[in-house]
Amino acid sequence: MAKVNWVQMGERQYAILEGTSRAFARVSPKDGRWVVRWRYGPRGGQGATLRGVSLMQRMVMRWAEHNEARLRKLIPPPVRAYGPPSEAEKYFYDAIWPGYVPASRRPRREGREHY
Repeated sequence: MAKVNWVQMGERQYAILEGTSRAFARVSPKDGRWVVRWRYGPRGGQGATLRGVSLMQRMVMRWAEHNEARLRKLIPPPVRAYGPPSEAEKYFYDAIWPGYVPASRRPRREGREHY
């Protein structure tokens, strides 16, 4: 059974399939109802509205349960951070600027989900 984690940011709630790094759906309020926006989900179901947030969450979770394998294929794997500089690179960088680590070798900061 697929486990969906819900992350709340302000009024919006993001559905993240366990073991993946990206939200596949966003649930947000609109005119007293709740709207779902799929990032990886049914193409025809954009903007479906329901009265209660728990109903909407249940609908999203049921959909994820039935389409778990497809979702796991669609959601790209998390980006791997670059490794630390090698000994030769460290020696070279320290000759220029002690302790310098180039941006390309720094672990990336986690970016926010963009919709």
